[in-house]
Amino acid sequence: MNKLVRVVTTAFFAVLSTAGFIAVLSITVGLLTVLSAAGAADLPRKEPVAAPMGKYPVGKYPIGKYPVGKYPQPVVTKG
Repeated sequence: MNKLVRVVTTAFFAVLSTAGFIAVLSITVGLLTVLSAAGAADLPRKEPVAAPMGKYPVGKYPIGKYPVGKYPQPVVTKG
C-alpha cells in the first residue's frame, strides 16, 4: 500500500509540475506579447511634413476651368 501511495503521489506531482510549467510558460509568453505591443505603441513616429501655407499657386492656373479645346485666346497687343 505504501508503494502505491508513493507512485500515485509521484505521478500527481509530475503532472502538476508539468501543468504548472506550461501555465507559467504561457503566462510569460502572454505578458511578453502584451509588453512588446505596448512598447511598440510608444515608439516615436516621424511626423509628416506640412506644406507651407500660401507658397503654392493653388487655383491660379486655368486647369479645369474651361471646357476641353475651348481655352480663351491670348491677348496679342501690337507694339
